[in-house]
Amino acid sequence: MRMSFARLILLSVTLVTAFHVARPYGKSEQKPIAGQTGAASGKETFVKYCASCHGADGAGNGPAAMAMKTPPPDLTRMARRHGGKYPAGYVGALLKFGRSLGSHGSEDMPIWGSRFKDLDPVRDPSGQQHVDDVVAYIGSLQLK
Repeated sequence: MRMSFARLILLSVTLVTAFHVARPYGKSEQKPIAGQTGAASGKETFVKYCASCHGADGAGNGPAAMAMKTPPPDLTRMARRHGGKYPAGYVGALLKFGRSLGSHGSEDMPIWGSRFKDLDPVRDPSGQQHVDDVVAYIGSLQLK
């Protein structure tokens, strides 16, 4: 029964995310300004698209994590796992192109690069600004 409940939660989170990604921006929503990469706008994007699995704090404890076969990694310890240096290029490539290495864990993580293209097709047609913002935000979460 617990596995069924966990799958129901994962399905619900996936559907909510899919509907949110698919819907166009409303006039009352602020769009990030392309060219201004930063952790502040990255936090907003992270909370909307990543926190359901990785947790609001990035520690891999989001509400959908328990339904996953392989739990999402603790993003706050990436620098520690990479010799003390935050692997910004790796994180950006992972977001944009998906997982190609076994070190990431589950295959459940979506490829966000293609989805971010649709968020602001006028000012950020490649979606790269959103990727850069999330990379900057995850970098700000690194434990000292």
